Amino acid sequence: MMIILKPSWISHNGMPIFSIDIHPDGTRLATGGQGRDSGLVMLWNTAAVLDENSENDENVPKMLCQVDSHLASVNCVRWSHSGKFLASGGDDKIIMVWTLSKYPNSGNIVFGTKNINIETWKCMFTLRSHSGDILDLAWSPHDSYLASCSVDNTIIIWDAKKFPSVHKVLSGHTGLVKGVSWDPIGKYISSQSDDKTLRIWRTSDWKTDTIVTTPFKDCGGNTSVLRHSWSPDGQYLVSAHAMNNNGPVAKVIERDGWTYEKDYVGHRKAVNCVRFSNSIMKRKVGKKSHHMCLCAVGSRDTNVSVWQTGLKRPVVVLESLFQGPVLDLSWSTNGLNLYACSYDGTIAILIFDPKDIGKALSNQDKNIIFEKMYGISPSERHNNNLLIENPAILKMNGTQQSEIQEVDPKKEIKQAPPNVIKPLPPILKKQIETRTSDGRRRITPIFIPPTPDNAEEINVLPFSSSSECKSQVVVERVNNIIEPNISNSCSNFSQESQTPTIIDSTIPRSTPTSVLQISPSRGESKKRSEPVALISNLFSTKKIKFNNLEDNEISTDARPNFGQTTMQKRKFTISNLCTDRIVVENDKCNTINGPISKMKVYSNNLIAWEKVFSSSVVKYCTNKTLSLIVVALSDCTVHVIGSKNGSLICPPYVLSSVVTSISSNNHYLLCMTQNSLSVWNIYKQECVLHEEKLNTLVCSNKNKPVNVQKCMLTENGTSIITLTTGKSYMFSISAKCWMIIGDSGDAIYSNSSQKNKHNGLNKTSGKYPLSVMQTYSSRYKSNLDFKDTEGLSELCSKSFLEQQMSAALALESDKEYKYWLMAYVSFLIEREDNDRLRHLCQDLLGVSHGYSSHKKVETIIGISKHELLKDVLGIIAGSRSTQRLFTEFHDQLQEMSELND
Repeated sequence: MMIILKPSWISHNGMPIFSIDIHPDGTRLATGGQGRDSGLVMLWNTAAVLDENSENDENVPKMLCQVDSHLASVNCVRWSHSGKFLASGGDDKIIMVWTLSKYPNSGNIVFGTKNINIETWKCMFTLRSHSGDILDLAWSPHDSYLASCSVDNTIIIWDAKKFPSVHKVLSGHTGLVKGVSWDPIGKYISSQSDDKTLRIWRTSDWKTDTIVTTPFKDCGGNTSVLRHSWSPDGQYLVSAHAMNNNGPVAKVIERDGWTYEKDYVGHRKAVNCVRFSNSIMKRKVGKKSHHMCLCAVGSRDTNVSVWQTGLKRPVVVLESLFQGPVLDLSWSTNGLNLYACSYDGTIAILIFDPKDIGKALSNQDKNIIFEKMYGISPSERHNNNLLIENPAILKMNGTQQSEIQEVDPKKEIKQAPPNVIKPLPPILKKQIETRTSDGRRRITPIFIPPTPDNAEEINVLPFSSSSECKSQVVVERVNNIIEPNISNSCSNFSQESQTPTIIDSTIPRSTPTSVLQISPSRGESKKRSEPVALISNLFSTKKIKFNNLEDNEISTDARPNFGQTTMQKRKFTISNLCTDRIVVENDKCNTINGPISKMKVYSNNLIAWEKVFSSSVVKYCTNKTLSLIVVALSDCTVHVIGSKNGSLICPPYVLSSVVTSISSNNHYLLCMTQNSLSVWNIYKQECVLHEEKLNTLVCSNKNKPVNVQKCMLTENGTSIITLTTGKSYMFSISAKCWMIIGDSGDAIYSNSSQKNKHNGLNKTSGKYPLSVMQTYSSRYKSNLDFKDTEGLSELCSKSFLEQQMSAALALESDKEYKYWLMAYVSFLIEREDNDRLRHLCQDLLGVSHGYSSHKKVETIIGISKHELLKDVLGIIAGSRSTQRLFTEFHDQLQEMSELND
């Protein structure tokens, strides 16, 4: 049951109410809007709002305070998280920060009215820096900063500890900025503008991280505000006005990769405002309890819809709740009360029953969720900048990473006692103790969850999906000897072709192998025991997802995990989805002519097909693009099999030695042996690279022991290798040679002030091959290890940026090329190198004279040079020293565009 309240006595004398916000303790309600001759901020007693007896009691005040210090309409009011301050901003271009006076002068009558101020709120700070109307405000987590956005196209970050000091001005939007919102983790701040973009900025350096444009390209500028919102777990950002199939929607943007494939639909006109509740609700669906987030959407169609993750349909849709557009929304701390205001000058309160939407988790439970997602709680994040950003790192048995610190895999990780409060390590799926051939013990540690007294298991809850698979842990002790081998990092590059993680408790993670490795002797192979593998599911609970409850669709961070070049006498299981798995039983049956190995493929817990091989399976990967399974055997053959029926697509490939790493991406297949690399186009059945010897890489590193740290295959069939020396290579088919694309141990890299720009890219996304490879072995040394008396650091930085651009160009990685190009432009602007900037802009502009309409605009790896120039000019426009340069090329570009049209 839900209750709707519309108290008529909450009013701005019939004038529009543009903003509403509930105090964190729930006792006061702030509204901002238009007064008769000025802007108006009013505070209301929520006891009179929520309780009918209090409302009718003359001794209970309804209005607490009214201030009319703003000279024009108040567009936004926001309480700080502590509740100590109230910020208000409006058309008078100023922000006022209010606090309750210690010396109240209660009982005074508001000038020109019959209203009596019960409380006295005084303006502590007046913030003046915007040159236009202020449309939205947002306090950062822990109230360290206050962000404001304006029609002057900027976002200003105010230092809340040093009001009225300006910490940073964020420029980049080319239209009115109508909404600003903080990531609850504190790593990002987002802004949405009339320029049809939503920008995500990093708080580490206040630079643009991502610009989302596609969902907004068909939007009109018909909204007064664009108030978007982050989910309380930080995993999703829901935009205001967006379009899909010519219909207005609120776009759901995922933190992981900034993808946007889901929408909130149903409103007939543009969405003005979105507001997530700060609470994570625990609700029982069926027989299981799930964690859900509440999101309210307000539109110009006067309707309000409330959504809950895990459900296909909205919790409630209130049609014609107002007679004007919905402009702002606010949730109470307990997540049960939703406040909304409208242009018609009224407000509405929606009171939900916990039976319908669940009960809010405690702060302690929320901290546990944050620790599992990011490895650190919000309180610890406030005092510690280290953050495990990508939740996929914590999903599987991967390596724990942080934003600015890389864990040395050679160091033993000691397990912290359960009673020590610290960032939680990733949850490993198995703990294994093994011995290598040199006699050393290797122990894979396992995370011990908190005791049931202070924690509970977090269930995966997709937006519209629920899985019955529970996360399990495999614990196994293995006594067999493990030979060193190429690490399990040769994974598929794109998510669509990634290899499922292999659950094999008998196979520990191996160390990198020498490129020229000697195979183990038969005697050593016979000494190995026959451990029994335990089968478990791959699903850990990391975040509340946006999917369907009925769809058992769970993404996995899929990587091959074979630690041996041979897998004789072993049984192992490969899990892909909840209902699909593959069981391989090597040496299932011994015959006169040799052993036979067996593979079973399950679908929905039923055997889909079976296949036998005359040798042991040593490596395995899948290709979802072509619906293939590729299996490498110990007899040096590679079998390409259809994943639907198990049919052999072509005769097996025969290599000169056993495969040590295998990967498939798009139409391509990569196989690495102990001393060579081969690549095929399996769609066309053509060889791209035939057993290219790795001796070249060994010879180029004569003074250092060489190990393969990671190998990769890009979507266009380019093979990349990173060695333990820190060098990354790509093989150029056209040049028929290896090209070096990165060297973390290089002197230029080590002494470049720009190397930390790596942190701005998603280090696990398939869209960034250069970043993935370089991050895997980068060492991030100190900027300078010598006395820079001749400006060598600046030259090193410039050379590093140019190297990154050329490497991205060779890899045909358009997103990375654009990223490093913009970093290069920013670097030149900081150094005021206008000559190089001019040369760069001229190259992107092309020939301006005699430009004809039929002439095509040149491109760089598929990106229009003119589009790149627009982005470059957007950065140049932010510097006063380059304003003339901006004007010159902006005018030329505009003229050429008009001629082309």
